[in-house]
Amino acid sequence: MKKYNLITFLSIVFLGLIITSCGSSNNLQNNATPDWADNPGDFYSHDKYLLAVGSGSTLNEATSDAFASLSQIFQINIDAREELYDEFVETSKNNTDVFTEGTTKLLNNVIIGTNQELLNTSILESQVGGNGTYYALAGMDRMESGRIYSQEISNNSLKINDFESTSDKEENILQKLILLKKTRLLAGVNENLSRQYNIIMGGASDTDLSARTLSRIEEKFRTVQQSAVVKISSENATGTIISSVAEVFQNAGFSVSDNTESEVLEVVIEYGTQKAELNRDDAEFVKWELVINIHNKQANHSFKTFMAEGRDGALSYDDALKRADFTARKNITNQFKSFLNQELLASN
Repeated sequence: MKKYNLITFLSIVFLGLIITSCGSSNNLQNNATPDWADNPGDFYSHDKYLLAVGSGSTLNEATSDAFASLSQIFQINIDAREELYDEFVETSKNNTDVFTEGTTKLLNNVIIGTNQELLNTSILESQVGGNGTYYALAGMDRMESGRIYSQEISNNSLKINDFESTSDKEENILQKLILLKKTRLLAGVNENLSRQYNIIMGGASDTDLSARTLSRIEEKFRTVQQSAVVKISSENATGTIISSVAEVFQNAGFSVSDNTESEVLEVVIEYGTQKAELNRDDAEFVKWELVINIHNKQANHSFKTFMAEGRDGALSYDDALKRADFTARKNITNQFKSFLNQELLASN
């Protein structure tokens, strides 16, 4: 009798669990998404948090999607300014005394997109819906993040004023240009940080000051660039090689001239080619070497030497020479451009 009662009791409990499970499942099916996912502002104040909802097949995917959605809110002009961000982050590695670690972190927080928490951001809610989809709600604390952004913008502004004041007193044209280039870089970053700060604060801040500062610095930079005259000479480089080097300087804002009395930079190009014997019957090969020396005449200072070399082949020797010329010009357009930019930023 006791055995029968025990079996009966377990059967009743098991049946109850089934009923409870079915009831719970129906409830989730009727609510495919959590209420906070549909209307996060009803649960967390928009005045306190910047909010974004993410979803995915796992909790990790939903969390990453929420962070990515939140970061997308900050993507104002980032694609158009990608070169500015890359330049700033790269320069920060070599100029830690100039560019703050905090600014770099702020920029990285915006660039990351997924799989990493943004500044002062946490997952406020997470839940699996009745359809098996996971949901997560990411929230950024507006006041705390705004305080950090405001402090970093203020720090950058002090550096901008210091660089600009120093450049105004500098008589060496190239050194003035270097200072203004660093100033322009910081001013450009500050303008973007100001835009992001404005988003965090819900449009309550004024971004005109940063925009006006950037405009003023860019105008000064262009004016100094025009007075930074470059003279290019070579005894063995082809006309196309010389033109490519001149184009890099012109695109950087310098004036290229043959006037030997006004140049600030003197550029000498050496370009040599020789036949490379590879014992191939089906092709001819050319080995080439490019050397570019830059001298600052006003300060009597030489930059590092830019060097590039390679080997190119074609059906005929003449065609191999043309291909070598083409490859060398690609190096000028890409590597030499980066080299020149880095030299200007790193110079003292």
